[in-house]
Amino acid sequence: MNDDAIIALILATLLAIPSTIIYLLIVVAKLKRRVNALESLAFPEPQPAEAPQTVAPVAPLSEAPQTRTPWVGLPATDRSRPQPQPKPDKPSLFATQMARLSRWLKENWFYAAAAASLALAGLFLVQYGIENGLLPPAARVAAALAFGALLIAGGEVIRRRYGDSEASSTAYLPSVLSGAGLVSLFGGIVAARMLYDLIAPTPALLLLFVTALGGLTLGWRHGPLLAAIGLIGGMAAPFLVGGETDTPQLLFAYFLILAALGLGIDTLRRWAWISVLSVILATGAAWLLVAGLPTTDETGLTFAAFAAVLTILATLIPARSLTPDHQGPCLAEALVRKGKKPIFPVFLSLGTLAAALVTSLLIAGHSLASTWGALTLLTALGMLYALWSLKALALQDHALLPTAGVVAICADRGLNSPIFSRLYTHLETAATQTETRMPLDITGMLALATILSLTFAWRALRGAENRTLWAGAAALTAPLAGLLLEATRQPADLIGAYPWALHGLALAALMTLMAERLARQNPQDKASIALPVLSALACLAFALAIILTSTALTLALAVTVTAAAALDRRFDLPLMGAYIAAGVVALGLRLTLDPGLDWATRTSFLQMLLAYGGTLAALLAAQRLLQTRERLTPKLFLSSAAWSTAGMTLSLTLYHAIKLADPLADTDTHWGHGLMATIWIGVALAQVQRLQLGGWTAYVRIGLASLFGLIAAGLLLLAVTDRNPLISNETVLGLPLLNTLIPAYLMPALVLALGALRLTDQPKALRLTLAGLAVALGTLWAALTIRHFWQGGTAMRLTEGVTQPELYSYTVALLLTGAALFYQALAKRSDRLRRAGLIVIGLAVAKVFLIDISGLSGLVRVFSFLLLGLSLAGLAWLNRWLQTRAKP
Repeated sequence: MNDDAIIALILATLLAIPSTIIYLLIVVAKLKRRVNALESLAFPEPQPAEAPQTVAPVAPLSEAPQTRTPWVGLPATDRSRPQPQPKPDKPSLFATQMARLSRWLKENWFYAAAAASLALAGLFLVQYGIENGLLPPAARVAAALAFGALLIAGGEVIRRRYGDSEASSTAYLPSVLSGAGLVSLFGGIVAARMLYDLIAPTPALLLLFVTALGGLTLGWRHGPLLAAIGLIGGMAAPFLVGGETDTPQLLFAYFLILAALGLGIDTLRRWAWISVLSVILATGAAWLLVAGLPTTDETGLTFAAFAAVLTILATLIPARSLTPDHQGPCLAEALVRKGKKPIFPVFLSLGTLAAALVTSLLIAGHSLASTWGALTLLTALGMLYALWSLKALALQDHALLPTAGVVAICADRGLNSPIFSRLYTHLETAATQTETRMPLDITGMLALATILSLTFAWRALRGAENRTLWAGAAALTAPLAGLLLEATRQPADLIGAYPWALHGLALAALMTLMAERLARQNPQDKASIALPVLSALACLAFALAIILTSTALTLALAVTVTAAAALDRRFDLPLMGAYIAAGVVALGLRLTLDPGLDWATRTSFLQMLLAYGGTLAALLAAQRLLQTRERLTPKLFLSSAAWSTAGMTLSLTLYHAIKLADPLADTDTHWGHGLMATIWIGVALAQVQRLQLGGWTAYVRIGLASLFGLIAAGLLLLAVTDRNPLISNETVLGLPLLNTLIPAYLMPALVLALGALRLTDQPKALRLTLAGLAVALGTLWAALTIRHFWQGGTAMRLTEGVTQPELYSYTVALLLTGAALFYQALAKRSDRLRRAGLIVIGLAVAKVFLIDISGLSGLVRVFSFLLLGLSLAGLAWLNRWLQTRAKP
């Protein structure tokens, strides 16, 4: 037998194998149908008394409704009907499709095996010819192409003659044959290009595209399997043909066309997974293309434009319109309200938009042009979805993603930051020039964020749905971008403090105009009006923070808090309370930390008084303005802040007074520690007072109060032990009864006592603890004051001894204290105060008999016991009288 005969026999065998498989499949299908019919006749199923619930048959992968079925969400629950048992969670779309595919493969696995065998037959035909040197290259390619065309034609013949529905005996066979034929065609074209170099890259790409288009057309007509094969082959084609081109960016358009075709098939046939496959394949192909190209501005911008266009296609094609019509809840709404789920096209467009966001962020750091391109595209997408969501309510949260991207690029530090690199280079060159222009990069970045804010404001003015949320987005976007620019790059160093402050003032004016427009449209919508007003106040404070000194800035913030209270009083804007609370917190940070107490002790008395006294006046004015409004939160913030600020002002005033008397004195003294402890006690009590607001912030306030209390306790411990004049070399400055012992011990005692009296809504144990600490510090102050009166400021140490007049003075002080307590018991009819008085008198008696009897001598000892006896007699009578008055 010659070689030609052998080749002919091999080819005939290769062609006979798939033909035989097809014939056997047809015969088996017919036999299976006949066996099922016979079994149903021989073994009929018993009929139940009641008709069972029917279960819809699993639809085949190749069938779908021919008419458009609108995308709708799940029906809302009828709350009027009783629902005693909870409904099981509906499985996700992905889980449903996977379960459906699994069932189909389990029942029809031989069809999948047949498709794989036929597809490999065409590819192995070419491979066999290569390995054995049979036929010239052109003939080998032609054989593969002819084999593929034969399979497709055979599939069409079977479909038209016998049908392709599940009820027919030839179910799935046309799709199996056509799919295998498409694979064979792709393989033949790729072999012609990559193995034999029979055609150039461009014609090869064109042939692959035409083949993919044919596969998509077959898929649209006959089933998703063919569409998927066409998509996969078409997307892979550019990477299989090889070659080089001067315009690789055109491939992005090629991928978009294929993705649009896949999305179009889905929107006509409602095969959701074909849309997902189209988007994933197009995005992946674009990433692979970019990975193999040199990094240039043109490549980056084209890539970003591709991602944006793909997002738009994924949104519009399912809607079959130039404007989307997605209804139902958006994803954010569904997550918050735990109700209806968004429809599938919402997830499709949101996922594609997220991929576009990632793409834009990654290219933003490559060059200046790429950064501006990414910013522009993200701004355009944010505007587009804000406008589209006016009618497509399910897309309302889509605008958040590109907006977040714009804000992130404004705060960019992790990437190469080409914009800021350019600005720093500009500064270096400007230093050598006599006349330079201010760079506009910062202004441009903030302008793009402002455009988004204006778009969101327009959206709030046009639609009643979620109007307040759109107003909030408008009020937040541009100021947040400016704040992040300030936090990460300090634009004042690049363009100057006053030009940068003008940006903040311009935003404040814009927010004011926005509030006026919203108020003119709907004066009753207080929340939507208040949000831009809050933003305007914040922008004003931001601008002032850039150009003002520490004192002026603190006063400016305090004035904005008062202005917020005045606006609330005038226009009834409850949300102003949020700004008041935030302003109080900001003022607290400035007064205690930045510039803080350290600045207050180093600056002049006038600067300190302006900052702290002015803040106190502004807080009291705001509190006065809100008297007519039911505003628990801002009132509580203002009240607690006013008390703590008053304590700071008084403490720092005493500090500067002491420094004026003794310029060499410092804070590392008994009075310095006492003053600082007084301030931190006041700040801690302010946090405790705000606990009555409740909520999750209560835990934060407890933590802050504990922290501030620990600071105060540490300072008091130093004042009582290490810096106590009784055991150290501390000198007490001042006159008798008016000296540094007051700020060291009396002032903390008074603040603690005030807290015990004011915190009536707090646990009794806390109030008793505060009162006990106040009594202890007050007693220490009284004892040290008596000693200072007799010993002077330089002889306070215990080693100096105790004189008889000093010892007698302690007894007199105890007796007077007991008498005062008895008087208060009489005035308030308090048995508790009477018992406290008895305890103090008992201490006085114990002191006289245990200490004075040996420490005093002469007439001093006589008068001591005489005074004690008369006092005890009088107090005994008073105690008896109080007891009789207390009885009913």
